[in-house]
Amino acid sequence: MDVGGQISNLLPPEVCIILEKQVFRGKAPDELTSGMLAVACQFPNTNGDAIVNRGLMELGLAQSPPPINSFGISVGSDMAVVPGRILPATAVCYSGGTEGTIDTVRASWNMRGVRFAVGARLERWAVLLIRDGNPRDEFAGPGDPVLHQTVRGFADMCGRSGMIVDPQWMEPPITAATLPPRTPEDPLRKGAVACIRAALLGLTPKPRIMLVVLSNGDRHIYAGLKHLCDVYLNVATVCVHASKFRKEKGQLQYFANVALKFNVKLGGLNHLLSPGNMAWLDAAPTMLVGMDVTHPGVGAVPGTPSIAAVVASIDRKIGQFPASMRLQEPRKEVRAYHMRVFNC
Repeated sequence: MDVGGQISNLLPPEVCIILEKQVFRGKAPDELTSGMLAVACQFPNTNGDAIVNRGLMELGLAQSPPPINSFGISVGSDMAVVPGRILPATAVCYSGGTEGTIDTVRASWNMRGVRFAVGARLERWAVLLIRDGNPRDEFAGPGDPVLHQTVRGFADMCGRSGMIVDPQWMEPPITAATLPPRTPEDPLRKGAVACIRAALLGLTPKPRIMLVVLSNGDRHIYAGLKHLCDVYLNVATVCVHASKFRKEKGQLQYFANVALKFNVKLGGLNHLLSPGNMAWLDAAPTMLVGMDVTHPGVGAVPGTPSIAAVVASIDRKIGQFPASMRLQEPRKEVRAYHMRVFNC
């Protein structure tokens, strides 16, 4: 281990001790990122309690009197009070002008008893079954009766949610890709992505959209699959995890959530703003535009480009937002966008 200095200073790791609570500036593993998000997603009152109690104690400000008083500095023990107000919830309309129910307390959507504002036609779709060494959650294969029953249930939910589903497409073609195991020689799992490509090319006719049943949360498989289908094969994809897709508890709600993605990707509109909320947008021809730039993270290879993206609405319903993406110089924030992609 090189402990630094003007010259290389190598020490065996068994004599080194890493001090606690140091800042790690590299990319954290996925499992640590998930754990951090679970801790960070707390209610405001929970965070406030942690600040005024444990926070003051760990900073040495809970003593009486605290040491900083010697310097003429004092820290209050109460949170700052900022005036605020709760904005009224926006009314959301579905098919036939019915207003969907919005839980303003938990900020969740309730699709029960409503249908999409504009339902797309579900046809020329297929199912790709990823088998990646997780027999506990995976389906047995393309011929698994449980898989066929689950896919029919999902197609039925698409129809009940407002999509147009022809009877012949209630059971789409199903193919499977059995992936090679992970190896140190192939950390990005290019061999697995090649296996997925071969499975997709074997589907005839070419599907318009693909339901991908993932075996696990391998980020290399997900990223490789999306890049393959979006850039090379021109096939829209919606991914689900096998463990969630086949789980009976909460399955209908899960199906409804996946149907939301299917409907939008096939050109439909899930919901619309009520006429009252749309008045200011209808006063003049309006295009809503959103853009952002993502910069390479700490530890990225020198020369890694920044990614600039822009989306914009294409009609008065404000329901479809085509996207355009460009690579640009690293750390460059401003980008000149070409909007011709939105001339639909």
